[in-house]
Amino acid sequence: MQSQTSTSSPVSITVSIEGAAPVSKTCDLLVIACEPRNLIGVCDYTPAELDVFGKLTNFTFHTTLVRVKVPSPAPQYGIILAPTEIGEMSGQVSGYRNETAKQFSLETANAMTENLVTVYQLQGPADPPMTEAEFIQNLRDTLPTLDWWPYPDYEIVSDARGAPVDLRTPYFDHFDNAGLLSGGPWSYLDLQGKNNTLFVHGSTCFESVLQCWQYGGMLLDHQEKLGWSLPEDKSAPIIVLGAGPSGMMFAHRLQQQGFTNVEILESTDRFGGKTHTVTYDSPAPSNDGAATACELGTCYLSPAYNHMAAHFAECGFMTDNIREGMYVKADHQDPAGHTIRAMVTTGQFPGVPAPATLMDYDEFTLLKGYYEANKPFADPQNWLDGFDAEKVKGEILVKLAEYDLLLLLYRGLTMPMPMTAPTELLKYDSFYDFLEKNDLLILTGMLEYAYSVQGYGPLRQIPAYYGMIWISLPLTLGLIFSDKPAVTVLSKGWLDIWTQMAPTLSIQKNAQVTKITRMP
Repeated sequence: MQSQTSTSSPVSITVSIEGAAPVSKTCDLLVIACEPRNLIGVCDYTPAELDVFGKLTNFTFHTTLVRVKVPSPAPQYGIILAPTEIGEMSGQVSGYRNETAKQFSLETANAMTENLVTVYQLQGPADPPMTEAEFIQNLRDTLPTLDWWPYPDYEIVSDARGAPVDLRTPYFDHFDNAGLLSGGPWSYLDLQGKNNTLFVHGSTCFESVLQCWQYGGMLLDHQEKLGWSLPEDKSAPIIVLGAGPSGMMFAHRLQQQGFTNVEILESTDRFGGKTHTVTYDSPAPSNDGAATACELGTCYLSPAYNHMAAHFAECGFMTDNIREGMYVKADHQDPAGHTIRAMVTTGQFPGVPAPATLMDYDEFTLLKGYYEANKPFADPQNWLDGFDAEKVKGEILVKLAEYDLLLLLYRGLTMPMPMTAPTELLKYDSFYDFLEKNDLLILTGMLEYAYSVQGYGPLRQIPAYYGMIWISLPLTLGLIFSDKPAVTVLSKGWLDIWTQMAPTLSIQKNAQVTKITRMP
């Protein structure tokens, strides 16, 4: 895109706001921060744009909030994840997080009568995907049958209308191996600035808030290299479609660069996109007035988020929203000293006897890594005879350092993605294939949690490229050297960030865009 100095804006948008009669808005720059495929038939997309969007695929993510009675004896864990169910991506219940324990500690939660718990389900690419009602029915049918679900007495939380408090959303738009080999993300990058349009939705690079933040920075920092430029006139009208995190963050970046006429059009009645924080005053400890922030969408932060979080804090978007350590460094314990995470081992150790159905996260990381790095075993029944926990820990650190060297070799230091296709990396069939061929399988247990259970796809299926986008150098170095906890949460939840950011932006909700016409 060339900078615009003409008084005639090159983009025309027909929009109806709050049900009013359609009006025409014009702008010099259109920023598409919503799912671009939702605008097919509305925007005058070029064949090149449609070709890129046609190669995208996605999962479907569902969370449900349930209120549980604390049983006796009380549960040992606050988070349980079943990597086999996550890997199958069939929409089955694959884990839960006790929100009360997250907020107040597991010890405190277990001393209460009731807790709030978020239950996870994930479905792989499907046409059509499961409906909300199908996810809920699957949950109702499944929970009573799970030997690792510790709450026999529970009910799905309802809102004021009597509807389940849940979230069903398309999730992780990405390219498969064929799409990557044909240029996927870099063809997307080539579209930036053409037809006076930028794309900043998660489909450009990666789903998470962090990568959306980094991608926006990459676009602005490398305009000349990417062959586009912002309008020269700081008062030029700019319209952003979508008030999810990517749209709000990019509008904020534009304002920081001095642009004074940036407007966000949001089709729904809320901002925040896939961030869904619901807050409840009860149940809560009797002597604590704090509310429980239940995360149905965006949840955790890692050390890789440090720079972004520091910026948000500096801008005043995190006032009284404390970044708390959910676990104490590598021990994965809550503030009261309890181990809070566990993994379901069913299907994870084929061919040998699993030590237990439910296993502490730390133990799973070591045993799964040992299993993958040493199989097949000459004596499957006694496969643990050679296991030495301290030795495996040391080997994991060495292999993590080797992984970091390969990160530098394959994808470089540009965040969040290399600006040219990493040809050698794209030759691997999957992230697991990459680990296997580079003698890194001892990291499998760690990555089952760090990558797969975030909903970004099974190690054996997802392209290696996406594994190395998420398991990045800032993340791995932070896990090894940071003096902060490896996993943190926000005391008032992620939505509070967008709530504090929103007054600094111009957001029009309930804005239904029906036509977009762009001049080349």
